[in-house]
Amino acid sequence: MKQMTLNLNSLATILFTCDFYAYKEVPVTSDEWHEVERILKIHGLHGPASLFGLTSDEMMDMLNISEFVAYKLSCRIKTISTFLKLLNDLNAKGIRMITKYDDEYPRILLKNMKKRAPDYLYIIGEMPVEFEAVSILGLQEVTRKDRAYTKRLVDKIIEENKWFISNDSKGIDSDAFTYAINHKCKTIAFMCDKDMLNKAHDYRRQIKNGSLVLLSAVDPIRRFDITHCLDRNSYVCGLAKYQVIISSKINSGATWFTAMHNMHHNWTKSFVLKNEYPGNMRLLEMKTIPLYIKDVLSDLSFEMIYENNKKEESDEINIDQMSIFEFIGDNDEK
Repeated sequence: MKQMTLNLNSLATILFTCDFYAYKEVPVTSDEWHEVERILKIHGLHGPASLFGLTSDEMMDMLNISEFVAYKLSCRIKTISTFLKLLNDLNAKGIRMITKYDDEYPRILLKNMKKRAPDYLYIIGEMPVEFEAVSILGLQEVTRKDRAYTKRLVDKIIEENKWFISNDSKGIDSDAFTYAINHKCKTIAFMCDKDMLNKAHDYRRQIKNGSLVLLSAVDPIRRFDITHCLDRNSYVCGLAKYQVIISSKINSGATWFTAMHNMHHNWTKSFVLKNEYPGNMRLLEMKTIPLYIKDVLSDLSFEMIYENNKKEESDEINIDQMSIFEFIGDNDEK
């Protein structure tokens, strides 16, 4: 089991921003933290570790940090012993933490999501240094055809030596994850709803041999809410080079919302399977790339399929022209 080894900048980032379930001191928000990092850079300081040893007044006077943010930072510094104990407890369970100041933090997530990337990640397993990945989304209700397409897509991922990115949801993703694990497909799974340690136990062999990595942006003992789930879906987009939507419903569920969100931010290249689902038909009218059944069954790579099927900009619907109802969705899926 790999041990947690944090540099001082990572330690500071987690101390000031992490929302530990068992920690009563309020963290700074992501926006507040990015502003602090900007101020430190302006003053020529070498990262967040420069804040250690400063009082609240010194932060305000020397760095021009707002009184409220300086107060929250100083409160966290005063409780560093509690913080270190919580980190040690996590490490004892086999859970490490990483930030963008660590080499193991996935660079593709920072490149694609920039300030929207999570400030820290909980991790079990070891992240590959470089990788290309594909995620597969769809409804919780899975037909026989959907399952067959999903398995064939995972086979393609294996053939191309890519990684499968799972969002730990029921339905299409669950089928893809099970098939991927059983067929030795390299997998990165973003966990949901206290499932991290359970999966670590169930798939300890895959984690040990380096074919499975578990991630979370939320304390593994904290119960997820809908915001956490939607954030997790966006991180899956950020990690994937390609995303395939097998099935979707118009204005309904996390698959639809994730597709809308991805169109707006362009985190990943999105394929939509051309089939009878009304949601897929609507998405194909927008800024998505069609994936035909012949493509799924072919020996063509994802790159080849993308080049063959991508549309001209003039044929696409501008995301800003969509109705607010299409963009929001009902969010009734995990």
